Amino acid sequence: MGINRVLAVLSVAVLASCGQSPQETGNNTHTTVSPWHSLTGTEINEAAAAVSDAFGEGILFNRISLTEPDKSKARAWQTGDQATRSADIVYRLNKASYVARYDFDNASLSAPKEITSGQPMLAGEQLFGALDAVNQLPEVMAALERRGVTGSDGLCLPRTVGRFFSDLANPVNDRLVRFDCFNIRGQSGLGLLPTTSAYARPIEGISVLFDVEELKLIEITDSFADAETPPNDFEVIEFHESALDTRPALKPITIEQREGRNFAITGSQINWQDWQFHLRFDPRQGTILNNVGVVSGDEFRPVAYEIAMSEMFVPYQDPDTHWFYRAYFDMGEYGFGNMATELKGNDCPPTAVYQDAVLHTASGEAFTAENRICIFEFDPGYPSWRHHESLYDDVPGMVKHNSRRATNLVVRMVAVIGNYDYFQDYVFQQDGRLRIRLISTGIDATKGVFSASLDDPRAASETQTGTLIAPYRVGVNHDHFFSYRIDMDVDGVNNNFVRQRLVATEQPDGAPRQGIWTVQQEQVLTEQQAQTVMKVEKPALLTFASTTAENAMGYPTSYQLIFPNTHPLVTLDDAIYQRAGFLKNNLWVTRYKPNEIFSTGLAVNQSDVGVGLPQYAADDETIENTDLVAWPMIGFHHVPMAEDWPVMPSKVDEIMLKPRNFFNRNPALDVPE
Repeated sequence: MGINRVLAVLSVAVLASCGQSPQETGNNTHTTVSPWHSLTGTEINEAAAAVSDAFGEGILFNRISLTEPDKSKARAWQTGDQATRSADIVYRLNKASYVARYDFDNASLSAPKEITSGQPMLAGEQLFGALDAVNQLPEVMAALERRGVTGSDGLCLPRTVGRFFSDLANPVNDRLVRFDCFNIRGQSGLGLLPTTSAYARPIEGISVLFDVEELKLIEITDSFADAETPPNDFEVIEFHESALDTRPALKPITIEQREGRNFAITGSQINWQDWQFHLRFDPRQGTILNNVGVVSGDEFRPVAYEIAMSEMFVPYQDPDTHWFYRAYFDMGEYGFGNMATELKGNDCPPTAVYQDAVLHTASGEAFTAENRICIFEFDPGYPSWRHHESLYDDVPGMVKHNSRRATNLVVRMVAVIGNYDYFQDYVFQQDGRLRIRLISTGIDATKGVFSASLDDPRAASETQTGTLIAPYRVGVNHDHFFSYRIDMDVDGVNNNFVRQRLVATEQPDGAPRQGIWTVQQEQVLTEQQAQTVMKVEKPALLTFASTTAENAMGYPTSYQLIFPNTHPLVTLDDAIYQRAGFLKNNLWVTRYKPNEIFSTGLAVNQSDVGVGLPQYAADDETIENTDLVAWPMIGFHHVPMAEDWPVMPSKVDEIMLKPRNFFNRNPALDVPE
């Protein structure tokens, strides 16, 4: 099967982050970094060695990450203090999953706890081994040859399967993936190199269920074993520049900062304008912000203690034998940080500052993943504020026009999870707003069909669950749901969650206006009362208010969450959706607990139903005047279109944290002209 070329393709298409060589990384020890600093290479190696020494060989390390610090101690930490640090280690041993904690101060390892609600993230090395084995199976080679695909032109790639196929294997102990296949025959260079996109020519009707730990074939499903198959060998649109007739180039728009950057990086801390925050990188969540706030004079005013994506769920909407199981939890099954790729080319502007990440192999060895984060300033193209006073146009000596140029700060990473590329941006503004932005691009997942156009008599049935976006390929309908965890600390730990409802108010007979709306304050008292399903006909401002601070007018200082209304269109009783309980609400609010980090639970791969947020909120604790965590969900329903092919235009979704009476005036008023 030309496995060397297959592995080369997979290293880009599936597991790009594993391309670095393991090495000892990081000279800092746990005594010289902040509580929120990413684990150093030294710390990762030390934690892995402790587990290996305790339990012997055969351990597969899925995630070695910073333990959520003790919040009260972390908030009290000052530069120069010794930080108390520990690592959570999630690993596999003898077909079972465990989590343990290593304390760096005491060099002690806790007793491991077995995980039975699901399995941890897949390890890149496991998938490489399975890929090698599956692509050399005689049964797979024979199925491909029946479709005219021989040698290294065929490539089968692994997909997670969720809780399906439990009749064929044990979902708690057996580690399953299902492979589907593609024709990657090249069109240039005498065919020695594969096509630009490994996903451009799906080979429909072959699925291979495989145990990646045992390297054991479970089942092959071939729907076209004795019948005509959809075409898979046709010309594709290559999208690298040398293969295209490009339009005339634009005259350059030069971006430069001759006098240097305006932000300062000290360890994990970043300061820009009035903003101050800590940045770390996690193999599962990617970029995480900690201790986010604004500096006013000598005072640090907290806004949020931690901000990060918690889970991503992408269910496809096709009940076909080879598609029904496709519903991916990209963070919990693959790891957003693990799948981060090196930033290069047009990923970031030329003025960006790059940072490496420290990750680890399945054997627990730390390595440097280069240029996984970039930080840069940019002009959004509109002013921060502006007013022209036309009344004074004819008054000499008056300043009639005032405006201020806006500048934003961006912290960026990009994860490539199979066919999709996701940018995760944190965008800081000078007016106190913080945007959490998710940008989706990459390649649509397509199903191989017989139709070349809608004129084909089979097109009507073949496009029931998608769009014919190119000859012989249907882009299958699907959803993207992004769950975020935002630990709100607005001017301190103790906050209230307040819905400010916009309601039409009845007016007395004879009043000059009958159509007036007002704002009604609704302080929410419990976790279950806080569960919010957004409705356009019932608008509300979703705010988190300090219980100890007021602005000059006497309002509680607050921050508002603003995000679009997205909700599943199908029943949540569906087997796939029961594993994504966070979908029930657009917003959940819970009391802070250090072990409640993931909206779908600690172990998501092949997980049980009802894990995560439904469990966290089941006890319906009070959320009045206490430490609150917001769990907003954003996303979109994706109906593919011709313009998505061969590579999708970038789509932006975002959550905004907006100050509401947090300041006494427009905080960007003092920006100089």
